[in-house]
Amino acid sequence: MTFSIRKTFNISIAFGLLASMVSASMIEDCKPGHVAITFDDGPYDFTSALVDLLDSHNVKATFFVNGKNFIDLETNEEGQRALKKAYESGHQIASHTLSHKDLDTISGEEFDSEITDLERIVNNLIGVKPAFIRPPYGNANDETVSKLEERGYSVIRWSTDTKDYDTHDIQQEMANVKNSFNSSTIDEGFITLSHDVYEQTTTELTSALIEYTKSQNFQFATVADCIGKNPYQ
Repeated sequence: MTFSIRKTFNISIAFGLLASMVSASMIEDCKPGHVAITFDDGPYDFTSALVDLLDSHNVKATFFVNGKNFIDLETNEEGQRALKKAYESGHQIASHTLSHKDLDTISGEEFDSEITDLERIVNNLIGVKPAFIRPPYGNANDETVSKLEERGYSVIRWSTDTKDYDTHDIQQEMANVKNSFNSSTIDEGFITLSHDVYEQTTTELTSALIEYTKSQNFQFATVADCIGKNPYQ
């Protein structure tokens, strides 16, 4: 059985970089009883160790990667090795665009570059083209979502934000997770948002998140598993 949730909602951008209000239609939940742990903005210095941690718990995660954000993935050999390691370990590799620009505000030419250049880099490294994308800042209006879907993408947001980019405090980040989980039931599923560019996230937060998720009797899934689609085009 496949499971896809599409919602129309107002997104108040809280990343500290955008303050506009937008309306968009994106997938933000996993299938009932499942949690998809996701990481944005990498690969980076901590990604390889994060893969080891996930593998030690037998958890498959989803990495929404950039080509030119914290590193230049075309030239950074450590980042390349981390991406290959994550893919070869069975984790899902998805797009977070080339350089983390707001897709709603850039030109058509820039839009094309943000999508196709990241596709080219990923394909050169691991031989696949992602079928899932998370727009930077979770920001995509209806037109942007439609353009991405026309390119074969499922457009993903999240239902549980750890806010690791903001607090850098494990207790507060886990409180954010628990508040989200406790507001729903086992009949629902979640997609969590974290970032593998923060060392604390790739060690303490991820370990705590895995243990808490297990304690709540949720199963782990990749985002592709959440909605029953192939992770690659």
